[in-house]
Amino acid sequence: MASARKQLLLVDPHSLFRRTVAMVARELDLADVHEASSIELAQRQLEERRYDALLLDISDGLASLSLIQSLRQGTLRSSADLPVALTAEAVDAGTLGLFKPLGIRRVMLKPFKVKTALEVVTALTGPGH
Repeated sequence: MASARKQLLLVDPHSLFRRTVAMVARELDLADVHEASSIELAQRQLEERRYDALLLDISDGLASLSLIQSLRQGTLRSSADLPVALTAEAVDAGTLGLFKPLGIRRVMLKPFKVKTALEVVTALTGPGH
């Protein structure tokens, strides 16, 4: 019997990017990608169900940081050590300093290819994660 696909929450304001990653990840049997267009929606989804990984756009700044802190404190349904990767238009050293202690696996700067995003999905949801 085939094992169930990992559940990944993709939080990004760009619907075309979300849909493309979700569709290709499903076609390649990498993960079931659940989409959220905002931190508020992501917060609600993380309160309602468990995920195996999180790919999060941090353009919301402090709201993104707060969401990851809630996750790491164990106040959401997913494991406190959930694998997390970030996407951003730009990241300065101060911002990286805020996110680094939260166990972020990778930071991808936009623009990046969908292939790169799929490699990160694979890294977050692959065996051992």
